[in-house]
Amino acid sequence: MDSPLPGDVGAERARIDVADPAAYGPERMTTRDALASFFERRGIKPHEESVEEWLRENWAYMTIRGHRVPVKPLYCYKKVVILHDVHHVLTGYDTTWTGELQVAAWELGSGGCGPYLLMWNNRLFAFLIGLLFWRRLTWSAFVRGLSERNVYRFDFHDVLARDVDELRRHSISA
Repeated sequence: MDSPLPGDVGAERARIDVADPAAYGPERMTTRDALASFFERRGIKPHEESVEEWLRENWAYMTIRGHRVPVKPLYCYKKVVILHDVHHVLTGYDTTWTGELQVAAWELGSGGCGPYLLMWNNRLFAFLIGLLFWRRLTWSAFVRGLSERNVYRFDFHDVLARDVDELRRHSISA
């Protein structure tokens, strides 16, 4: 993983919806553990399934009205969705429609989607929808992203191995 840029540590940054670290369990937790907790609470993966098992599975699941619906992932989908969901954990934006649009805006403001072209299209579309329906929330998330950096530039295995607080300090502060 890249080392932080000079001036990263202690940089002041605007917060909109700061994630409650207590929601993810113990004070020091790997991103993998925080993400597993995030996935379980949102019904993305069953409690008994590890993140590694979820990654190896050929199908992804979305929860719609309390039911797990299988979705055939596209190439690189799971890598991208892992990094995207890490952004939810790091920023505190939830997985409601407005939260997803805020994360999209934040991801674009914080450096874009790296080599993931389909995600660029998805994020730009979501950003435009957000500006259309939730202009203030979407724009605030985008502006917040301008002073932070996302994790799309890293390998998702490296991201999952890092401590959540360390990742928050060194990866999203610009």
